[in-house]
Amino acid sequence: MTQTPITQLADFLEDLRHVAIPDNITFQARLCLLDTIGCMIAGAGTEDSKRLLRAETVTNPGNICSVAGGGRHSLLGAARINAYQGDIFELNDLIAGHASIGIVAAALSLAQARKASGKTLQMAIIAGIETSSRVYNAFYPYQKPLDEVGIVSVGMVSSIGAAAACAHILDLNTIQTTNALAIAAGWANWCPAEVIFGDGGSAKPMLFGGLPAASGITAALAAAEGLTGPHNILTSDKGFFATVATQWNEDAFRPDNWALAAPRRKLHACCGYIHSAYDSIEKLVATTALAPSNVASVTVEVPVYTLPAIRKPALPSTPNEARFHMQYMLAHALAGAEVVTPEMSNDFVAEFARPEIQDLTARVSVIGAADLTHYHQSRVTINRKSGAPLTAANAAPRGSAQNPLSEAALISKFTGLSTPVLGADRTARLASLCLGVERLTTLRDFRTLMEAKPS
Repeated sequence: MTQTPITQLADFLEDLRHVAIPDNITFQARLCLLDTIGCMIAGAGTEDSKRLLRAETVTNPGNICSVAGGGRHSLLGAARINAYQGDIFELNDLIAGHASIGIVAAALSLAQARKASGKTLQMAIIAGIETSSRVYNAFYPYQKPLDEVGIVSVGMVSSIGAAAACAHILDLNTIQTTNALAIAAGWANWCPAEVIFGDGGSAKPMLFGGLPAASGITAALAAAEGLTGPHNILTSDKGFFATVATQWNEDAFRPDNWALAAPRRKLHACCGYIHSAYDSIEKLVATTALAPSNVASVTVEVPVYTLPAIRKPALPSTPNEARFHMQYMLAHALAGAEVVTPEMSNDFVAEFARPEIQDLTARVSVIGAADLTHYHQSRVTINRKSGAPLTAANAAPRGSAQNPLSEAALISKFTGLSTPVLGADRTARLASLCLGVERLTTLRDFRTLMEAKPS
């Protein structure tokens, strides 16, 4: 078999079965499970999630896998519904783009269907995230502009990672795993940038998690039956890297580059490209007691490549647009909000009716800066009506690898997201199971708590 990044990844996944995984990596995998399930539960009661549930029930009925905050559904239906729910508020993590949402959704459904242990589920999450991260890190620094390629890389990356997670659960051999990864890459969704950053309606939350999860599950099951895939799909002259990037770095596929050693997670319920500037403004407001009425204008500098995603020429017209609208979100920071909450997008009509939010949104200008190269970087200048300008630069927003959220912060986030849906007791018990998942011989109690609704 010719050596390609796909075959290298399959070899890495085979070796992963036989090496001792560092404790910090297994710990971070459990936090990914906790954080992602919290996001899934939070989205359970939204009208869009209910609509998707009805559509899945018509097209793909079943009753074998858990739906977070609900009942049960089919293998693929549960994976798609859970991932959709988990992505809807833009709170799922930023590891390898948004790896956990698709990988946890896929692994959770397949592990339940195959009656796997908690330890197998944990290992599948590690396999999936580390696979996605190696693909992502190979091309991410060299990405072409979104308005040139028209696609977002997360769909492909997460599909390959979901297939890796499922290959582990199915105990595929190296050749089968190679084909599972290649098939998933070939079946990955287009992930169009217009749906995510433009006029995407309520379709967007399926793209980063639900479709990759379904592709990964189906690809792994197909590979187990002997189907083969395009092993050169990443690196050929018409492959993925050539499509989305100007070059790629083969060093990213080294086996010792543990992505889970430096995770990126979300505190704010909005696009990750907004977080850096939001944190800078929030801190300036808090430390200077800046009143909204004293804001004359705000200039925000961000990496040029992020502009098509978050600089908007008009007011948001849907909740999804609000989550990607930098001027609108930063108006809340200027008004004194410590974090972005789901309500800021879900209730954007009422929020924008607030006079201070209207006024502050109009005062924010977003421009590109060539020397800023990562979405964690930003510079902010607030010109005051009275007093000298306030300035701040940020390269480590809350939740980034340089400024990670603590275990306590993630438990608090999970509790806040889950309690309104499951109740306090079930939420606490489910958090305990997530953090101790490697000790579970069965996922029976886990799924009972995850499905249950308060009486």
